[in-house]
Amino acid sequence: MELAGILTNQVVVMFLLLATGMLLYKIGMITDEGNRQMAGVVLYVVAPLLILDTYSMEYDATITKNMLWGFVLSAISIIIGILVSYVLKIGSKKESFPTERFTVIFTNCGFMGIPLADAVFGDIGVIYCTTYITMFNLFVWTYGLALMRGKSTEKRSVKEKLKPFLTPTMFCIVIGLLVYFLQIPMPKQLKSAVGYISSMNTPLAMIVSGIYIAQGDLLGALRKGRVYAVSAMKCLAVPFFMIFVLMLLPFDEKLKTTILILSACPSGANGMLFANRFGGDAKTASNVFTVTTIASIGCIPFMVMAAEWITNAVTGLF
Repeated sequence: MELAGILTNQVVVMFLLLATGMLLYKIGMITDEGNRQMAGVVLYVVAPLLILDTYSMEYDATITKNMLWGFVLSAISIIIGILVSYVLKIGSKKESFPTERFTVIFTNCGFMGIPLADAVFGDIGVIYCTTYITMFNLFVWTYGLALMRGKSTEKRSVKEKLKPFLTPTMFCIVIGLLVYFLQIPMPKQLKSAVGYISSMNTPLAMIVSGIYIAQGDLLGALRKGRVYAVSAMKCLAVPFFMIFVLMLLPFDEKLKTTILILSACPSGANGMLFANRFGGDAKTASNVFTVTTIASIGCIPFMVMAAEWITNAVTGLF
């Protein structure tokens, strides 16, 4: 319960940061263009440097083994999302079904996941997050792209096919792994600068997410019953099934909890971006992003507590 309490406190803090972003947008202090620029800073500068900063640590064989298993668990989590999302075909409109599935499968692992893992487990949590982010990028630009494109005959260029591997995040993961495995020392001044920039990740990411919510139709999203069904699949069903998978595996508890937190994170903003780019239901993606982000305030700590309850109950039976 102690972990769930820490997580609850952190989620409340993040909600206050979300509210700050909403307020700044509503009073006109930050414009749509300003938020786009801030989001770019988080995605392409701050978050990648946070990942690089966490890898500048002493080599540890146990952490390395856990990282390898992290890739496996992350893939399992996304595949569970793929399977669970098929249930949404019941009652779904044909034009909305791919978008609804996309929002259930792909989480806000960068903006929401990294700050939470960092707050709960520190550098170790962020390192384990990189395994999920890596698998997320591979799946979103392969399965996710195919899902949203449907039967489109548009050919993809070589650049588009390589896109998952050409982001600052992926570059920093690769560089970070080299720094970690080869134990390359980072100059003191550079490490300090990277540390200062990476410390901005949580406040900036959550303020940007709050602005995204303010840009949407919050009241409209809360009035749509279908959005609640999709959100329940994302925030409750996927992490619930993941609990039972993790419970059966004898892995490090910090690794398992980090992957569980990431699987319980709300839908990512990329659902809106992909819907706009490939003719999906952008309105539904925006509504699900809004509702799941708000719901995650309670759902993420609840899922961590549920994992503890279920694990203790099963252990007690044997």
